[in-house]
Amino acid sequence: MTRKKLLSSLNAKVPRTGRVPRDMFVLGILVSAVALLMWNGSYFFGYLSRAEGGFTGELQISSTTLTLNVALILFGWRYYVDLQQEIAKRAESEERAAIMASTDGMTGLLNRRGFSERAELLRETAMNEGLQLAVISMQLNRFKQVNDRHGFDVGDELLRRIATSLSDTVGPERALARISGDEFAVISTIQADGREEANALAGAMLGVATAPIMIDKTLVNVGAFIGIAAAGPEEVGVRDLLRRADIAQAHGRQGRMARPVWFNDAMERELFVHNEIEQGIRAGLGHGQFLPYFEPQVDLKTGQIRGFEVLARWHHPISGVVQPGRFIPVAEEHGLIDQLSEEIFRQALSHAADWPSDIQLSINISPSQLADSWIAQKLVRILTETGFPANRLTVEITESSLFSDLEMARAIVNSLKNQGIRLALDDFGTGFSSLSHLRELPFNSIKMDRTFVRTIHEDREAEAIVRAVTTLAEAIKIPVTVEGIENAETHEKVSTLGCTLGQGWFFGKPVPAHQADQLLRTSDTPDVSTPAAKSASA
Repeated sequence: MTRKKLLSSLNAKVPRTGRVPRDMFVLGILVSAVALLMWNGSYFFGYLSRAEGGFTGELQISSTTLTLNVALILFGWRYYVDLQQEIAKRAESEERAAIMASTDGMTGLLNRRGFSERAELLRETAMNEGLQLAVISMQLNRFKQVNDRHGFDVGDELLRRIATSLSDTVGPERALARISGDEFAVISTIQADGREEANALAGAMLGVATAPIMIDKTLVNVGAFIGIAAAGPEEVGVRDLLRRADIAQAHGRQGRMARPVWFNDAMERELFVHNEIEQGIRAGLGHGQFLPYFEPQVDLKTGQIRGFEVLARWHHPISGVVQPGRFIPVAEEHGLIDQLSEEIFRQALSHAADWPSDIQLSINISPSQLADSWIAQKLVRILTETGFPANRLTVEITESSLFSDLEMARAIVNSLKNQGIRLALDDFGTGFSSLSHLRELPFNSIKMDRTFVRTIHEDREAEAIVRAVTTLAEAIKIPVTVEGIENAETHEKVSTLGCTLGQGWFFGKPVPAHQADQLLRTSDTPDVSTPAAKSASA
């Protein structure tokens, strides 16, 4: 039997219940072998001193036994040494595995598991010393753009640099972890009135995240959003505290707040409502709960309806009609806006296909849809399915949605234009490059943002802006539609400034399809024409 097989057989026979029993087993063999050697040796030498005829048979047996005894001791000692080395390697491996299980391999910080284990220790400390626990959740901003623009190697190095700086900032007395891809968390014990301490730490972490970092001759600069939650250790567990900090961080991210945000109960209630809306949208899609409403667009000179803007309304089985401001942002956040928009567009175009040929229909596409390179093909498919003429459809694109990828926007706009679809630049004047958009993209009309119209009577600057936009549009032969006309005074004002079309509650609120039919059929169209139009008709 070879030494390797013998070791394997001994290992198989020795119960692996721990280091101490196995060590004692081997040590016991050695002690027994030494004791047996001493006994056999005394017997052998005693018998040898009495022997007169040389090595008799009994002496030969005793000598062989003694030799085997020595061999057993040597073999046992060698096995004991090998066993100690094996135990040391196994202990090192177990320690390494434990470290790997609780440590983030990228940054060397704690991972989520290690964070939880360390947090429980801090929780015990807080309970014993009458302290509170504070959790700070931080997520980097624009980290995906770093990976997309400079590559994953730069992104990984950025995470390591930020992790090192955060470790120096946080200190060893607190637990710092990388919770997910670009999200970090810190847990610390604070005094009951230690809100300022937590604020100072969060501010220092924000400073680390926003500081420019030079990586391979590339200057990288990101930001961060931070949420903070604090409570007594007996009030909530560590997981709930981290969840609250995450909620506060998400609240800050939605509001684009470049400062630490503290958790409050209203945020949790808002999140609950948010989740209810999301689930409601998923349940309502495809079940007739989302319907198109039509807001009339009126010729400001004649008072005649020239078209409608399609708006979405949610006919909730319990809450009734829900306004789009409640569910559109949720649909955009959870990737449901495409399905929702297609459902609304298909219903609206199907219903309006038989309307008079001079009635235009305007639809809005969101920034996320403008990032979809297939949006033009999807709209053409809906036009084909519904039989609605492309030249009667106007697609409204908000100015802010053009900023993220102007090249993509240009390709989509040109594709829609080639299909005969008309284009309107919505919310004109609220962006940063309106004139360049008019010059570079083939828009058919401009929609003036309602913020300028709302204060046109009190604010001379607002009136001047409306007049300037109208003059510009007239010079480049693009009609202007004004939103937010609420009363006759505003209607008269924008008419005299030269605007072409108007919409707002003065002409009527958005209505469902059957009421839009009635507006088109009625011969009693309200006289909303300007004084100039009245005199002309007279």
